[in-house]
Amino acid sequence: MKAASKFLSAASAAALSAALVLPGALAVQFVATSVAEAAVVSRVEVSGNQRVDAETIRNYISIKPGKAFSSADIDSAVKALFGTGLFSDVQINQVGSTLVVKVSEYKVVNQVLFQGNKKLKDNALQAAIQLKPRATFSQQALDADVEAVKAAYRRIGRDDAAVTTQIMDLGDNRVNVVFNINEGARTQIAAINFVGNSAFSSRRLSDVINTKRSSWLSFVLRDDVYDEDKLRADQELL
Repeated sequence: MKAASKFLSAASAAALSAALVLPGALAVQFVATSVAEAAVVSRVEVSGNQRVDAETIRNYISIKPGKAFSSADIDSAVKALFGTGLFSDVQINQVGSTLVVKVSEYKVVNQVLFQGNKKLKDNALQAAIQLKPRATFSQQALDADVEAVKAAYRRIGRDDAAVTTQIMDLGDNRVNVVFNINEGARTQIAAINFVGNSAFSSRRLSDVINTKRSSWLSFVLRDDVYDEDKLRADQELL
């Protein structure tokens, strides 16, 4: 009987523990869900910033110490920081009662240099590109500027111009951007042919358009340059 009593006591204890654990597990899940939906932190810590002041970064986000926030607020904060165009990477995590905002800043352009250009001056090329001194540097802007430089050379009849770049890291998150240019030869127009013209002669049509075939006067007039924009304008004239 005594042994049976011990067994019953052990069974009762086990049942009691199970009864306590189960509600406890439910309570933990409920609290975890509540934290995910609405959390509160005591401070916002900023790291990784070099040029941008920490307080400026805090002002870009809506999450404030002592104020409830959700995962949607974190998503909005990340988008807001990316939207400034100042950061190449943004990570926001909650560590205990602290919201940690870790950023990686874009580098800043110190100088933009051109090498190998003779037919187009530096100021003409600078006007064609996005990257400027004191602007933020990004690979997307650099790629777009390479195409812009090539387009500038196409407009003066140098379709074979080649452009490579060099990024010189100066430290302190600053870089010099160098465009190395091989201008190539000028693309000249050997012949202009009109097809299907019955009402007007080819000579008459040649007088209407601005694009001309290369001749000894082309050295002075520069009217034999192959330019797609000019070609489209000539099509409108016809």
